[in-house]
Amino acid sequence: MAAFNFASTRVLVVGAKGQAGSLMRTVLTAAGLSKLALIDEPRRALEILCAEPFDAVFAEASARLDDASFALAVRRSDQVLNPMIPIFAVYGGARRRDVEKERDDGITDVICRPVSPKTVADKLRLALDAPRPFIAAAGFFGPDRRAKERPWRGADRRALTPKKIKVSLNQD
Repeated sequence: MAAFNFASTRVLVVGAKGQAGSLMRTVLTAAGLSKLALIDEPRRALEILCAEPFDAVFAEASARLDDASFALAVRRSDQVLNPMIPIFAVYGGARRRDVEKERDDGITDVICRPVSPKTVADKLRLALDAPRPFIAAAGFFGPDRRAKERPWRGADRRALTPKKIKVSLNQD
């Protein structure tokens, strides 16, 4: 991927406390981001998103407002300046159900630790250069969950994959 200039990109980091916050700041700075705001409290971060423009948000998985995730609160709030802002959930170890829950809450992408500057830069560049279209439905508001090209223009690979595959552990 080509280098991307993040000089004017403003990023909000939510819920990263102590060493996690310091590490996230270091990774984002190494990725080329210099305009960072680290906020411990998700409620305060939501207030800031209602008052100041940001280009992206990196939220710890533990960042919650009452019973809702931070992303869901941002997507549902009518006072946030940009409810379509790219929001990345940062996990220490995400299980499939965690990723599905975040996706359903309107997260743009999930990033798992250890986080590298290259991963952050690539995901952020993709979200800023080619943002996914947003879906507004009764039960969901967020980026289109389908990350792949739609409609699919190639051969349907699923039709070629057998439902059960026999695996031989013997090596001859």
